[in-house]
Amino acid sequence: MELILAYVDLLGFTKMIEKNQKKSEEILLQFYTIAFSSINNDERLKGNISSDCLLVYSESYPALINCLTEIYRGCFLWNDSFTDSDFYLLPRGAVSIGEMTIGERDTSMTITKDFMIGKALVHSSKLEPLIKGSRLVVAVHNTDEQQVQALLYNKEICSLLYRNCTFKFWEDYIYLDTLWFLDLNKPLPAQKEQVIQLLNIAINLAAKNIRNKKVLDHYINTLRIGLLSYAPFIDTEDDVIIKTIMKEFRAGHYWLIWLTVIEILLNNQNNKSYSGWPSLQSFYKKVSLEKSWIYILEEINKPEKAYLKKDIQKFIHKINL
Repeated sequence: MELILAYVDLLGFTKMIEKNQKKSEEILLQFYTIAFSSINNDERLKGNISSDCLLVYSESYPALINCLTEIYRGCFLWNDSFTDSDFYLLPRGAVSIGEMTIGERDTSMTITKDFMIGKALVHSSKLEPLIKGSRLVVAVHNTDEQQVQALLYNKEICSLLYRNCTFKFWEDYIYLDTLWFLDLNKPLPAQKEQVIQLLNIAINLAAKNIRNKKVLDHYINTLRIGLLSYAPFIDTEDDVIIKTIMKEFRAGHYWLIWLTVIEILLNNQNNKSYSGWPSLQSFYKKVSLEKSWIYILEEINKPEKAYLKKDIQKFIHKINL
Protein backbone atom coordinates (compact mmCIF):
# COMPACT_ATOMS: atom_id res chain seq x y z
CA MET A 1 0.00 0.00 0.00
CA GLU A 2 1.33 3.46 -0.90
CA LEU A 3 1.36 5.77 2.10
CA ILE A 4 2.68 9.16 3.06
CA LEU A 5 4.86 8.80 6.13
CA ALA A 6 6.55 11.25 8.48
CA TYR A 7 9.51 10.62 10.74
CA VAL A 8 9.82 13.31 13.44
CA ASP A 9 12.03 13.68 16.48
CA LEU A 10 12.97 16.42 18.94
CA LEU A 11 16.11 18.43 18.34
CA GLY A 12 18.73 18.14 21.07
CA PHE A 13 16.73 15.75 23.22
CA THR A 14 19.66 13.47 24.10
CA LYS A 15 21.70 16.39 25.42
CA MET A 16 18.70 17.61 27.41
CA ILE A 17 18.41 14.21 29.10
CA GLU A 18 22.10 14.28 29.96
CA LYS A 19 21.69 17.67 31.63
CA ASN A 20 18.41 17.17 33.49
CA GLN A 21 16.25 14.09 33.01
CA LYS A 22 13.29 15.46 34.96
CA LYS A 23 13.03 18.58 32.79
CA SER A 24 13.45 16.44 29.69
CA GLU A 25 10.59 14.18 30.78
CA GLU A 26 8.35 17.23 31.20
CA ILE A 27 9.22 18.41 27.68
CA LEU A 28 8.61 14.93 26.25
CA LEU A 29 5.26 14.68 28.02
CA GLN A 30 4.22 17.99 26.47
CA PHE A 31 5.27 16.68 23.05
CA TYR A 32 3.21 13.53 23.62
CA THR A 33 0.16 15.57 24.64
CA ILE A 34 0.33 17.84 21.59
CA ALA A 35 0.99 14.99 19.15
CA PHE A 36 -1.71 12.72 20.59
CA SER A 37 -4.30 15.50 20.48
CA SER A 38 -3.62 16.23 16.80
CA ILE A 39 -3.38 12.62 15.61
CA ASN A 40 -6.28 11.33 17.68
CA ASN A 41 -8.65 13.91 16.17
CA ASP A 42 -8.39 12.42 12.66
CA GLU A 43 -9.12 8.75 12.03
CA ARG A 44 -7.27 8.96 8.70
CA LEU A 45 -4.01 9.11 10.66
CA LYS A 46 -2.09 6.41 12.44
CA GLY A 47 1.12 6.71 14.36
CA ASN A 48 3.30 5.65 17.21
CA ILE A 49 5.80 7.29 19.54
CA SER A 50 8.95 5.82 21.01
CA SER A 51 10.87 8.18 23.30
CA ASP A 52 11.16 11.42 21.26
CA CYS A 53 10.58 9.73 17.88
CA LEU A 54 7.16 10.11 16.25
CA LEU A 55 6.04 8.10 13.23
CA VAL A 56 2.81 9.16 11.53
CA TYR A 57 1.37 7.71 8.33
CA SER A 58 -1.75 8.04 6.22
CA GLU A 59 -3.24 7.55 2.78
CA SER A 60 -4.26 11.23 2.85
CA TYR A 61 -1.49 13.71 2.04
CA PRO A 62 -3.35 16.79 3.39
CA ALA A 63 -4.39 15.02 6.59
CA LEU A 64 -0.81 14.13 7.46
CA ILE A 65 0.80 17.46 6.57
CA ASN A 66 -1.92 19.50 8.28
CA CYS A 67 -1.62 17.37 11.41
CA LEU A 68 2.15 17.82 11.55
CA THR A 69 2.04 21.58 11.04
CA GLU A 70 -0.45 21.80 13.90
CA ILE A 71 1.95 19.78 16.08
CA TYR A 72 4.87 22.04 15.12
CA ARG A 73 2.94 25.20 15.97
CA GLY A 74 1.74 23.76 19.27
CA CYS A 75 5.25 22.72 20.26
CA PHE A 76 6.87 25.98 19.20
CA LEU A 77 4.62 28.09 21.41
CA TRP A 78 6.13 26.38 24.46
CA ASN A 79 9.57 27.81 23.70
CA ASP A 80 8.38 31.16 24.98
CA SER A 81 8.15 29.73 28.51
CA PHE A 82 11.58 28.10 28.92
CA THR A 83 14.09 30.01 31.04
CA ASP A 84 17.08 27.74 30.43
CA SER A 85 18.47 28.06 26.89
CA ASP A 86 19.59 24.41 26.94
CA PHE A 87 15.96 23.28 26.95
CA TYR A 88 13.55 23.71 24.04
CA LEU A 89 10.74 21.96 22.18
CA LEU A 90 11.68 21.83 18.51
CA PRO A 91 10.36 19.01 16.33
CA ARG A 92 12.29 18.20 13.17
CA GLY A 93 10.90 15.89 10.54
CA ALA A 94 10.89 14.45 7.05
CA VAL A 95 7.95 13.29 4.95
CA SER A 96 8.03 10.91 1.99
CA ILE A 97 5.72 8.70 -0.03
CA GLY A 98 6.17 5.05 -0.92
CA GLU A 99 4.98 1.48 -0.64
CA MET A 100 4.69 0.40 2.99
CA THR A 101 3.84 -2.86 4.72
CA ILE A 102 2.50 -2.26 8.21
CA GLY A 103 1.00 -4.75 10.62
CA GLU A 104 0.97 -5.71 14.25
CA ARG A 105 2.87 -8.78 15.40
CA ASP A 106 3.49 -10.39 18.76
CA THR A 107 7.12 -11.38 19.15
CA SER A 108 6.52 -12.91 22.58
CA MET A 109 4.06 -12.88 25.45
CA THR A 110 5.57 -9.62 26.67
CA ILE A 111 6.71 -7.85 23.50
CA THR A 112 4.36 -6.39 20.90
CA LYS A 113 5.85 -4.57 17.96
CA ASP A 114 4.36 -2.94 14.86
CA PHE A 115 5.86 -4.51 11.74
CA MET A 116 6.85 -1.67 9.38
CA ILE A 117 8.90 -1.93 6.24
CA GLY A 118 9.03 0.20 3.12
CA LYS A 119 10.78 2.84 1.08
CA ALA A 120 8.94 5.75 2.71
CA LEU A 121 10.21 4.76 6.16
CA VAL A 122 13.80 4.40 4.95
CA HIS A 123 13.65 7.70 3.05
CA SER A 124 12.14 9.75 5.89
CA SER A 125 14.29 8.25 8.66
CA LYS A 126 17.55 8.77 6.74
CA LEU A 127 16.59 12.28 5.64
CA GLU A 128 15.47 13.61 9.03
CA PRO A 129 18.90 13.76 10.78
CA LEU A 130 20.30 15.90 7.95
CA ILE A 131 17.78 18.71 8.51
CA LYS A 132 18.79 21.83 10.40
CA GLY A 133 16.21 23.64 12.46
CA SER A 134 12.59 22.92 13.31
CA ARG A 135 11.72 22.15 9.72
CA LEU A 136 9.34 19.74 8.02
CA VAL A 137 10.90 18.70 4.71
CA VAL A 138 8.70 16.93 2.16
CA ALA A 139 10.23 14.67 -0.49
CA VAL A 140 8.53 14.65 -3.90
CA HIS A 141 9.53 12.34 -6.74
CA ASN A 142 9.95 14.78 -9.59
CA THR A 143 8.86 12.31 -12.29
CA ASP A 144 5.74 11.13 -10.45
CA GLU A 145 3.02 13.44 -11.71
CA GLN A 146 0.51 12.13 -9.17
CA GLN A 147 2.80 13.07 -6.28
CA VAL A 148 3.55 16.47 -7.77
CA GLN A 149 -0.14 17.28 -8.21
CA ALA A 150 -1.16 15.85 -4.83
CA LEU A 151 1.42 17.88 -2.93
CA LEU A 152 2.18 21.04 -4.88
CA TYR A 153 -1.33 21.84 -6.10
CA ASN A 154 -3.50 20.48 -3.31
CA LYS A 155 -5.71 23.21 -1.86
CA GLU A 156 -6.56 21.04 1.15
CA ILE A 157 -3.00 21.42 2.44
CA CYS A 158 -3.16 24.34 4.86
CA SER A 159 0.48 25.43 4.67
CA LEU A 160 2.59 26.57 1.76
CA LEU A 161 5.24 24.19 0.43
CA TYR A 162 8.30 26.22 -0.50
CA ARG A 163 9.68 25.01 -3.80
CA ASN A 164 13.02 26.83 -3.67
CA CYS A 165 14.45 24.62 -0.95
CA THR A 166 18.05 23.72 -1.93
CA PHE A 167 18.04 20.53 0.15
CA LYS A 168 19.37 17.49 -1.73
CA PHE A 169 19.38 13.84 -0.76
CA TRP A 170 18.06 11.13 -3.10
CA GLU A 171 18.39 11.44 -6.86
CA ASP A 172 15.17 12.21 -8.78
CA TYR A 173 13.60 13.88 -5.73
CA ILE A 174 12.94 17.49 -4.93
CA TYR A 175 12.70 18.56 -1.30
CA LEU A 176 10.23 21.19 -0.14
CA ASP A 177 10.09 23.12 3.10
CA THR A 178 6.70 23.25 4.77
CA LEU A 179 6.02 26.83 5.88
CA TRP A 180 4.34 25.59 9.06
CA PHE A 181 4.09 28.99 10.77
CA LEU A 182 1.21 29.68 8.36
CA ASP A 183 -2.24 28.10 8.74
CA LEU A 184 -4.22 28.79 5.57
CA ASN A 185 -7.35 27.34 7.18
CA LYS A 186 -7.73 30.49 9.27
CA PRO A 187 -9.17 33.83 8.09
CA LEU A 188 -6.48 36.14 6.69
CA PRO A 189 -6.18 38.43 9.76
CA ALA A 190 -5.89 35.39 12.04
CA GLN A 191 -3.25 33.88 9.75
CA LYS A 192 -1.10 36.98 10.07
CA GLU A 193 -1.63 37.26 13.81
CA GLN A 194 -0.55 33.67 14.38
CA VAL A 195 2.51 33.92 12.12
CA ILE A 196 3.63 37.09 13.96
CA GLN A 197 3.16 35.40 17.35
CA LEU A 198 5.33 32.45 16.31
CA LEU A 199 7.79 34.67 14.48
CA ASN A 200 8.40 36.83 17.54
CA ILE A 201 9.33 33.67 19.47
CA ALA A 202 11.71 32.65 16.66
CA ILE A 203 13.29 36.11 16.58
CA ASN A 204 13.80 36.06 20.34
CA LEU A 205 15.39 32.59 20.29
CA ALA A 206 17.79 33.45 17.47
CA ALA A 207 18.79 36.76 19.07
CA LYS A 208 19.28 35.39 22.61
CA ASN A 209 21.37 32.40 21.57
CA ILE A 210 24.04 34.06 19.44
CA ARG A 211 26.73 32.62 21.75
CA ASN A 212 25.10 29.20 22.06
CA LYS A 213 26.58 27.64 18.93
CA LYS A 214 25.07 24.22 19.71
CA VAL A 215 21.57 25.47 18.93
CA LEU A 216 22.02 28.78 17.07
CA ASP A 217 22.08 27.17 13.62
CA HIS A 218 18.81 25.40 14.40
CA TYR A 219 17.19 28.66 15.53
CA ILE A 220 18.41 30.51 12.44
CA ASN A 221 16.97 27.86 10.12
CA THR A 222 13.70 27.94 12.06
CA LEU A 223 13.56 31.73 11.80
CA ARG A 224 14.04 31.42 8.05
CA ILE A 225 10.90 29.24 7.84
CA GLY A 226 9.02 31.87 9.86
CA LEU A 227 10.11 34.71 7.59
CA LEU A 228 9.17 32.78 4.45
CA SER A 229 5.77 32.10 6.04
CA TYR A 230 5.39 35.82 6.74
CA ALA A 231 6.28 36.95 3.20
CA PRO A 232 2.65 37.24 1.93
CA PHE A 233 1.88 39.84 4.62
CA ILE A 234 4.69 42.32 3.82
CA ASP A 235 3.17 45.45 2.30
CA THR A 236 5.23 48.50 3.23
CA GLU A 237 8.77 49.50 4.09
CA ASP A 238 7.57 50.25 7.61
CA ASP A 239 6.79 46.58 8.28
CA VAL A 240 7.79 46.04 11.91
CA ILE A 241 9.07 42.49 11.46
CA ILE A 242 11.33 43.33 8.51
CA LYS A 243 12.64 46.47 10.21
CA THR A 244 13.48 44.42 13.31
CA ILE A 245 15.31 41.79 11.27
CA MET A 246 17.34 44.37 9.35
CA LYS A 247 18.32 46.13 12.58
CA GLU A 248 18.97 43.23 14.96
CA PHE A 249 20.47 40.54 12.71
CA ARG A 250 23.56 42.13 11.14
CA ALA A 251 26.15 39.90 12.87
CA GLY A 252 27.92 37.49 10.53
CA HIS A 253 26.33 34.44 12.19
CA TYR A 254 23.02 35.50 10.62
CA TRP A 255 24.02 35.41 6.96
CA LEU A 256 21.18 32.99 6.15
CA ILE A 257 18.71 35.51 7.57
CA TRP A 258 20.23 38.25 5.37
CA LEU A 259 19.72 36.01 2.36
CA THR A 260 16.16 35.21 3.39
CA VAL A 261 15.21 38.90 3.67
CA ILE A 262 16.77 39.64 0.29
CA GLU A 263 15.12 36.55 -1.23
CA ILE A 264 11.69 37.57 0.06
CA LEU A 265 11.95 41.18 -1.05
CA LEU A 266 13.49 40.58 -4.48
CA ASN A 267 11.74 37.41 -5.60
CA ASN A 268 8.46 39.28 -6.22
CA GLN A 269 6.29 36.23 -5.56
CA ASN A 270 3.48 38.60 -4.58
CA ASN A 271 3.94 40.85 -7.62
CA LYS A 272 5.13 43.65 -5.34
CA SER A 273 8.21 45.80 -5.94
CA TYR A 274 10.48 46.10 -2.93
CA SER A 275 13.78 46.85 -4.68
CA GLY A 276 13.22 50.61 -4.45
CA TRP A 277 13.02 50.59 -0.66
CA PRO A 278 15.86 52.72 0.78
CA SER A 279 15.94 50.46 3.86
CA LEU A 280 16.62 47.37 1.70
CA GLN A 281 19.31 49.21 -0.26
CA SER A 282 21.00 50.35 2.97
CA PHE A 283 20.76 46.87 4.47
CA TYR A 284 22.28 45.30 1.37
CA LYS A 285 25.18 47.77 1.23
CA LYS A 286 26.10 47.06 4.86
CA VAL A 287 25.84 43.28 5.00
CA SER A 288 27.41 42.69 1.59
CA LEU A 289 30.71 44.05 2.97
CA GLU A 290 30.76 41.55 5.83
CA LYS A 291 33.08 38.53 5.76
CA SER A 292 30.11 36.16 6.02
CA TRP A 293 28.80 37.41 2.66
CA ILE A 294 30.94 34.70 1.08
CA TYR A 295 28.40 32.10 2.28
CA ILE A 296 25.66 33.94 0.40
CA LEU A 297 27.77 33.95 -2.76
CA GLU A 298 28.17 30.19 -2.44
CA GLU A 299 24.42 29.75 -1.92
CA ILE A 300 23.22 31.89 -4.83
CA ASN A 301 25.66 30.20 -7.20
CA LYS A 302 23.94 26.86 -6.73
CA PRO A 303 22.02 25.96 -9.93
CA GLU A 304 18.67 25.88 -8.13
CA LYS A 305 19.24 29.43 -6.86
CA ALA A 306 19.86 30.90 -10.33
CA TYR A 307 16.59 32.84 -10.11
CA LEU A 308 17.79 34.61 -6.95
CA LYS A 309 21.23 35.40 -8.35
CA LYS A 310 19.50 37.00 -11.34
CA ASP A 311 17.25 39.08 -9.06
CA ILE A 312 20.24 40.28 -7.03
CA GLN A 313 22.12 41.23 -10.20
CA LYS A 314 19.14 43.33 -11.35
CA PHE A 315 18.92 44.92 -7.90
CA ILE A 316 22.63 45.84 -7.88
CA HIS A 317 22.29 47.39 -11.32
CA LYS A 318 19.24 49.38 -10.23
CA ILE A 319 20.97 50.93 -7.21
CA ASN A 320 24.16 51.58 -9.21
CA LEU A 321 26.56 49.50 -7.10
